[in-house]
Amino acid sequence: MPAPAIEFRGVAKTFHHRFSEIEVAALANVSFEASQGEVCAFLGPNGAGKTTSINLLMGFLFPDSGEIRVLGYRPGDPRAKRRIGFVPENFAFYRYLTAPELLRMHLALAGCRENGASRIPELLARLKLNGYESLKIGKYSRGMVQRLGIAQALLADPELLVLDEPTSGLDPAGRKEVLALLAGLKAAAKTVFLSSHILPEVEQICDRVVILDRGRLVRAGRLDEMLAGVGRVEIEVDQLPEEIEAAWAARGVAAERAAAGIRLTAPDALKRELAESLWSAGCDVIRVNPVKSTLQDLFLKLVEDYEGAQ
Repeated sequence: MPAPAIEFRGVAKTFHHRFSEIEVAALANVSFEASQGEVCAFLGPNGAGKTTSINLLMGFLFPDSGEIRVLGYRPGDPRAKRRIGFVPENFAFYRYLTAPELLRMHLALAGCRENGASRIPELLARLKLNGYESLKIGKYSRGMVQRLGIAQALLADPELLVLDEPTSGLDPAGRKEVLALLAGLKAAAKTVFLSSHILPEVEQICDRVVILDRGRLVRAGRLDEMLAGVGRVEIEVDQLPEEIEAAWAARGVAAERAAAGIRLTAPDALKRELAESLWSAGCDVIRVNPVKSTLQDLFLKLVEDYEGAQ
């Protein structure tokens, strides 16, 4: 069995303000892994520690404790770095260069000037930047710069892509194209470590999810298994006595009234008990439908429960 592409083991990182005694714990005992050949969504509210984690992964920062491995090496090891493509959340390119000039420079920095030159026209076309080869980057729109950032990350045909908000600044059509590109990378057995706030789009392509909040791990695992554990069901009835509604509301069952009837939404584990309670109360159960949970539903619930427990 191949080693994980990314491993965090008990990682902690605290930032110290230089001119005060204030300390900010960015990460505390964080452990997770991402397997080779899968898309791992790295999620959390603002300030959760995602960017700090990515900076540690890339070797830009060092942990206070714990261990990190990327492609089997310590972060920053040249043997790993040459196999990684990286798109940070905020970046800037030399404004006076054209896209081909910039990509040729990055090829030289990666040490593959000769072997990779033929990929430049292909990548510019793939990212919808062909036709702008003579335009200086300073004239690019925000979305065009974002596409160029993804192009440079793909330039050396890396095994691992680390992407921090890769669809930032893109219009809906551009986001759709980037998602298709990531799906193609997944099909080619590349590993993608992806941070994003656009959860419905992430759900379309990710295999694994890692959720942080306030520097701590909230949940990590395969998406299909996580969603299977939070299934819900809709039960439609013709009537709903107030005492029954109040009793089930206390257990997390929501009721919605419409002209066609009353719809109850409940955790799947309560389905049989709720239906029997309704029948016993004289309600006519019209239909029972499973409700597929979404990544966004899961994320919001986990974060809300975590913050409520603090």
